[in-house]
Amino acid sequence: MNSYLLLVCLLPIAVLAGGWNRNCIRKPVGFGYRTTGGQGGKTVTPRNINELKNYLRSNQKLIIILDRTYDFTNSEGWATQTGCYFQRCGHGFQESLAHAGTCNGRSSARVKYAKAGTTELLIGSNKSIIGKNGKGVIKGKGLRIKNAQNVIIRDISITDINPEVIWAGDALAFDNAQNVWVNGVTFARIGRQHLVSYQSQNKGITVSSCLFDGTSKNSALCDGAHYWVWLFWGTHDEITLINNHVLNTAGRTPHAGGWGRAQPYIHLIGNYMDRNPHTGIEPKTGSYILAEGNVFKSYANVIDPRAKGGHLAMINTSQQANVCKKYFGEACKVNSLQGSKSITWFEEGVLKAFSKLDRNAINGARAASCL
Repeated sequence: MNSYLLLVCLLPIAVLAGGWNRNCIRKPVGFGYRTTGGQGGKTVTPRNINELKNYLRSNQKLIIILDRTYDFTNSEGWATQTGCYFQRCGHGFQESLAHAGTCNGRSSARVKYAKAGTTELLIGSNKSIIGKNGKGVIKGKGLRIKNAQNVIIRDISITDINPEVIWAGDALAFDNAQNVWVNGVTFARIGRQHLVSYQSQNKGITVSSCLFDGTSKNSALCDGAHYWVWLFWGTHDEITLINNHVLNTAGRTPHAGGWGRAQPYIHLIGNYMDRNPHTGIEPKTGSYILAEGNVFKSYANVIDPRAKGGHLAMINTSQQANVCKKYFGEACKVNSLQGSKSITWFEEGVLKAFSKLDRNAINGARAASCL
């Protein structure tokens, strides 16, 4: 096991994050509060990667216990193709596959990658995927909830998906997903996105108490901080991000919106956003982001100064927090900027837009917020 991941497993969580309590949320809150997963279904423990793949995609209601490392890295072989150096700047850079214009204007390179990382394991409806005794690890391949609903993913790790190569694998994808609770998951050493929602609708999603560890020997900007963290661009996403520890990242926390039909609603509440030398929140076209009660520690730019077209309510003062009473019947929580550059971006229209969504989800997340 990687030495840093071993440290995460062994040390008390409060020591790691100066008070972040990974265990303070024990049930689904926020937009995913209706999720029950595989409750009432058969409990199974896959013995190998093939059994895991089959259980995940089955149409049965299942509680799937992960009690070991399921390593997919070499399971589909390796490939080499022409791509590019994303930004060759000394040691620790990322290469990229030639996809979606990423390599336009960049120096070409022969890029080697594990083929398993480029496609995710499909998860069917009515599943609970639960780690046992800290040993549930999916390595070298991510997960995709596609055309499915009612999924719980808890207390596992998703790691080591072609960390050197952009476009060679995401950790967790939402693709026409509904009612999902992701809790206590560790994400580490991922080549592209830790979380991504695709251009369909993804509603009733809560991601809570997870560790998004951007520490990597390979990073887009060559400084050991991962850039490709959260990308949300569904036609109508409703996603709660609460009580997560986001460590050593460089951007996209989150990137929301950015194409003509995108309309993601992102409730960013009570997260410990820990060290970012570049940019954080990226409100792009069509997005609505409500950011409250978060701690931003050592962020060079809490908000990407280049972002435009999106809508953001950054709750940084008590006056702004009190405006929430008009829309939710209670005040919002104020963000804390610790050694981070302050910026004002407060659109009351975001509060109005969120007030038309499920108030139980929004106020329930606020009540559960731990910071």
